[in-house]
Amino acid sequence: MGNIYGKGAKGKATKLHALITRSKGSCEKCGAGEQAFLQCAHIISRKYSWTRTDLDNAFCLCASCHRFFTDNPVEFGIFTIEMIGDDKFDELIQKRNSIDKFDWEEEAERLNAIAKEGELL
Repeated sequence: MGNIYGKGAKGKATKLHALITRSKGSCEKCGAGEQAFLQCAHIISRKYSWTRTDLDNAFCLCASCHRFFTDNPVEFGIFTIEMIGDDKFDELIQKRNSIDKFDWEEEAERLNAIAKEGELL
């Protein structure tokens, strides 16, 4: 299996983002713990650089809830608005649409500092 996070600084930032998100320790939908294979579930697709590693752009979900929401996007939308509210969702949409160049080196450093502070590394 290949590297699911990508290469270089972008891959490092993506991996750190997932690590930090999963460190919440339980599924934000059903409450299942680490034994339920916790995953990083993006609100806005990770194909958008400006929201890919935004810590407000992901939930910690167990594999089962992540699959359910992948297959049921309307329910995921409802869950998202209940969890973060319309204003935060609108902020993510605006951020997603940024056309400025994204600095992956800087982002990897920022997330690395957060992970170290949380003693995840």
